[in-house]
This record gives sequence, C-alpha cells and structure tokens, in this order.
Amino acid sequence: MSSMRAVATVKLVTRAGVARTILSSDTPPTAVLAIDSGPTHPKYAALNNQLVHFAEAGGTVVFGCNFSNNFAFTRAGAFFRAWSVPWDLGHYHSTEVHLNKKAVLGLDLVGLEPSYWLKAVNLVNVPPKLAVYNPLLYAESDSEDGHAPPSIDTSETPAAYTAVGLGFMGYTGDVNAEAPTTKTIMAMLHLPLYGVDSTNANRTVAITSSPRRMLPEAAPQESSANRGTVLGGGSSFSDHRGSVRGIPPRVAPSTPRPREAEVEARAVRRKMADRKKREAADKIKDKGNNVFKAGNYQEAVKLYKKACSTYKPLPTFMSNLAAALLKLNQWNEAEMAADHATLVEPTLLKAYFRRGVARRRIHKYNGAIRDFERCLKMDPNGADFKNELAATKKERSAQKVEDDDDDSDYEAKLVFGLGPDFAPERTIHVLDCPSDSEDYKHKGKNKGTKLACRYYNHDGCRFGNSCRYKHAPDDRSIRDELGRNVCLHFLINRCKFGSGCWYAHEKLYLPSNGWWNEENLGGWQELYDFVKEDMADGVFDRIGSAMNGTADIWRIRKNLDLLVEDWIKAADRETNKYNDDYDEDEDDELQALRMFLGRGGSTRRYEREMEERERNMEFTNSEVEELFCVGVQAWD
Repeated sequence: MSSMRAVATVKLVTRAGVARTILSSDTPPTAVLAIDSGPTHPKYAALNNQLVHFAEAGGTVVFGCNFSNNFAFTRAGAFFRAWSVPWDLGHYHSTEVHLNKKAVLGLDLVGLEPSYWLKAVNLVNVPPKLAVYNPLLYAESDSEDGHAPPSIDTSETPAAYTAVGLGFMGYTGDVNAEAPTTKTIMAMLHLPLYGVDSTNANRTVAITSSPRRMLPEAAPQESSANRGTVLGGGSSFSDHRGSVRGIPPRVAPSTPRPREAEVEARAVRRKMADRKKREAADKIKDKGNNVFKAGNYQEAVKLYKKACSTYKPLPTFMSNLAAALLKLNQWNEAEMAADHATLVEPTLLKAYFRRGVARRRIHKYNGAIRDFERCLKMDPNGADFKNELAATKKERSAQKVEDDDDDSDYEAKLVFGLGPDFAPERTIHVLDCPSDSEDYKHKGKNKGTKLACRYYNHDGCRFGNSCRYKHAPDDRSIRDELGRNVCLHFLINRCKFGSGCWYAHEKLYLPSNGWWNEENLGGWQELYDFVKEDMADGVFDRIGSAMNGTADIWRIRKNLDLLVEDWIKAADRETNKYNDDYDEDEDDELQALRMFLGRGGSTRRYEREMEERERNMEFTNSEVEELFCVGVQAWD
C-alpha cells in the first residue's frame, strides 16, 4: 500500500456494488488490483465479467496478494475461461524462481528481481512468453505439505501476464508477500518501481490503483459475504487461517502445530541463509581441491576446515579433509574426519577407505579390516581395497593382535561405556541453519551478562537487540524452529526449575529426528548422570556443544576430552580426601581453577548461590530483599 501510494492515488473498496459502480463510471480507474479470491466465487460472476470488459476496453486487472490463498481449485476452470485463457492452478510449494528475460508483452521487466525464493500457488498451461517468473532448472522445493510435487515442474509459473483486448490481466500466486513480488505487482499495474518500500515486505502491499485520479469513497462493510469483491478484502493478513503473515499452515496428516505459520516463515529465511553459506563453502572446498591436486596438502587442510566452519562439516568436506591429512601422515586426525563422514553418510565409499588406511597406520587393524571389507561389498572389483585388506590382515597376524573392538570413537564413549548409538556429531545436522535472525547472535547488552532472556525463550522479548539478556543459544540450550532456546536439562529430564526456567520447556518445535525423541535420549542422560555424581557443576560446559550442534566437531571432541579429564580429576579428588597423602592446598587450587573457568565449585554453598542467581537474574536472595527494601525489583 505504501509503495503504491508513493506514486499513485489508491482507494480501497470492499463492497461489490460500489466496485461495479466505479468500474462503470465516466472516470474509471486506470488499473485494479484484486487482493482476495472474491472474483472467483460464482456469487460475484457478474463482477468478474465486468472486470473482463474493463480490461478489454484498455484497463489493467491484477490478481495478487491474498488472492491465491483462498483460490479454490474447483473454481479455477470457470474463472480463467471467463478471461479466455487456458490457464489453470498448478502446485502449491516454495522454490527459487528466475525472471523470464524474454519480452513479456505489455510488461516492463526493468527493475524486477532476477531471481528470488517464494512460496506460491503456481499456474499451469501458461505459454512461455507470458510467464514472468519460472522455477530454476533442477529446482528443489523445501515444502513439506501434501501439495508439493515430488519434483518441480519448470513449466509452471508463480506469475503470469497477458493481453486482454486493449488491456492486460496479471496474476501473482505468492502467499508470503515477498518484497520482489511487490515490484512485480507494481510493474503489472504500470507503476514506477522507485516507490517500492522494501521494509514493508510482510505488510498488506496493495489494494487498487488509480494514478493521478481520485475514486469515490467506499462505504465500510463488515459483512464477510462482501469481503471477497474486486478491490479488497480487509487490511490485515490476520484474517487468513489465523496467520499473522498470510502464510497458510503446512498441510499434515495430524493436527498442525499452533505456530506453524511462524515456523514456515523462519524456515524460508533459514533456507535462504543456508543456501548462501553452502555456496560460499563449496567455493572454498573447490579451492581446497585445486591446491590438493597441486600437492599443497597443508593448505588444502586449512581450506577444507574453513569450508566446514563456513557451512557445516558435510561428508564430502570431511572425506576430502581425511585425504589431505593422510598425505601429511596425520593418521588420528584423518581417522576422525573420515569417521565423521561415514557417520553422516553411510554409503560414502571413499570415506570408509580413507578411514581404513588411517586405522591401519595406527595399528587399529580390526577396524581397518572391517572398513576394507565394507568397501569390497560396495565395489567388489576395487583393487586398492583388496590390496589394503590383504596387507592389514598380514600385519595383524604378525603382531598377534587380539580380535577386540578397536573402532575409533570419542574418549568419552570409551571411558563411560556408552552404547553404540552415542554419536555427538549427528546433532550438527539436525537444524541446517538456525541463524534466521540477528537474535541468533545477541549476547546481551550488559558487559559480562551470561543469563538467557526468559521472555525471549517463552512469549517473546519486546526489547529486541537492546535487551540486557542473551537471546543467542549457548551450551545449556538448543535452538528450535521458532528461534527459542530450549533447555537441555529439560530434554534429558533433569531440569529442577520447572516453569521458572529461563529456557523454553517444549519439544514441539524441535525437529522430529533429534536425539530428544529417542528412547535412550541419545545416551546423553546416561552420560550426564554418570558424570554428575562426581562433578559438582560444568557438565554442560563440556557436552552442551555436542548436544545442541552449535560447535564444530573439533570443539566437540576437545570438550569431550576435557570432560573425561575433569571427571577423572573430580573423582580422584574425592578419593584422595580419605588418603593420608591428601594435599589440601592442591585441592583448593583445583577448586579456584574450576571457579575461574566458570565450571563452579564443589561446596553446597557455592551451588546454592548459583541456583539463587539463576532464579533471580544474577542476584542472590539477600540482594533481592535489599532491592525490594528500596523499591526496586530485580528484574527491572
């Protein structure tokens, strides 16, 4: 609306009778924008016919905004036949589209976005020259509803424009009010694009336009029966299926989640950010391949690791990293990289082979033999696999190695005896790109503040980036599809704060394929309980990054190694208290070190103080009472 008003006189009409009067007057509008599906309803067939005559006489009619949101498939045939076009409704999904640079009759393409991502109700049977945008070749959809096709039909279009007599008719099926669609609508209405306000992307964008003319005022009408007329259907997207952004909830066999529309909106933003990061990482990986071929293996290692940190440790990135590390004789690191690749992509043959080579060099013969045998099952004619398998068996026989389990794994898994399903790396791949907003980086405005914002993680924080407290995820929480931080203690059934916890206590908006929905909770509860008996605090400082996927796998391995070290020290410390040679000074030094590192002390007093500060936003109970005495509430 603001974009149109910057360059034209705009009038909203909500009654069919008023609309018909305006269209048949001596001073009709230059163009009409129908923002809902009223003209498709049989009740308003006469109004639709009048729109056709208006276009044939030289006017322009565009169907957009919320028009496609309630456009019934059963009414599409009759509606388009009235416009004498062979169009029909196609699939409803989201994907990336590109501008049809071939001339579309009557439409100026200058200034339109060359490509963008949108969710739309598409059209079929549209001639190529009339399609304003088309899906990219080999396009993919991230829609998960029943209307999404198994593969994108590139002949479908979310926007079309055609001549009708002396005038024109246009259609945009975008349901999310994307800013590039506003430009498309403006172009279809023959309005200049310099008035487009990109900050209004999620607001109602347009009603009807009459450049340089003033239309008669339309009387207000509250009846829902008349809200589907030619020129308008309300001033807010909130009337559409309860969605505040006009995004229809995902179609699912079960009852949709209450905030599904918000989830979909965030998912689109995450998808766009994810795609940009992936493209940047692929370029870095390609540079790594080039320097690897040139024999600069050290530089290749740096580039492959950079690709992982830029996007995420994809199996191909890690397998290539393993190849470079093998060239540098860094066997343990190569095994870890290949191990990660096989965990995420169980069919990646090269990763199994490279892990087998690394294991053979560090005398893990049994694991190496299993890797080479797996390679031969996938490729029975692989000469390298046969040669390595034979050499490994020969070396194992020469050294008389027992047939025990020597697979590579985290030290934590070996020390604590966790089951075979314990796999910290998989969490990284649960949420592809959780950083859909600046809130993902917001650490709090107060210097040194580490407390999470309870409002943000529950009902929403009205302070945004000026909030004193943290919105970003940390090692005690995991990001969900609404951008909230869900309590890790809650996910393993160990949170003692209940409804008073600063983090969200809800799994509904976490991906369904996460460890939190497994029977054994991914082994994390077992590990936590085992370690917590000896460590007074700081467990999540070590395992949290593995549970929530906020760190790269090298940090995860380091933290789990430190967890083992801390646990052993804590256990030894408790044991040594009862020994004659117990050094009390050494114990105090260790406790001071723990407090300095933020991992807490061992005394009940320190634990109690930390609990008080967590409950009272960094204040103890006595400090809160003192503030109350002077009329100040701690949370203010």
